[in-house]
Amino acid sequence: MEISSILVGLILLGTSLFFVSVPFRKKQPKDIKVAKVDIQGEQRELVLSTLRDLDFDFRIGKVTEEDYTPLRAQLMAKAAQYMETEEKENEQLEALIRTRRVVHQLAILCEHCGASMEADQRFCAKCGSPVNKEQCPSCRKKIRAGDQFCSSCGNSLEVRVEAVAHS
Repeated sequence: MEISSILVGLILLGTSLFFVSVPFRKKQPKDIKVAKVDIQGEQRELVLSTLRDLDFDFRIGKVTEEDYTPLRAQLMAKAAQYMETEEKENEQLEALIRTRRVVHQLAILCEHCGASMEADQRFCAKCGSPVNKEQCPSCRKKIRAGDQFCSSCGNSLEVRVEAVAHS
């Protein structure tokens, strides 16, 4: 009876040690950039809430004007730095979005198979279909030969006799 109780105790000890050690064995995320952004956001919020509290304390008379003026100037400078940093990050993000849109608009894809093509190609290298270079004069979107209206902007298109004859 004594040996079985010792074995049961050892099994319970091993099981409890396993469950206690699970959080310590988990790997921490290595995304330092996200943590840095979170810290900057928290600091910005802290500065803004401190500024709000300082203004409130001054209005109710807890803080004198001698102390209020330099503290407020210091907090405003910190808040301005955080806002400038945020503006720069937003401008960089907007620039990346603009370049991606330009690259996407300049990419030429085959209408039949979807393969990417270069601007000077007349035929698709993958499926051999001819490249349609006709554009709407109003919005510059691609149109098909024989279309009477642009499918993008609705502009009335001149029907070309040669385009209809070749179709």
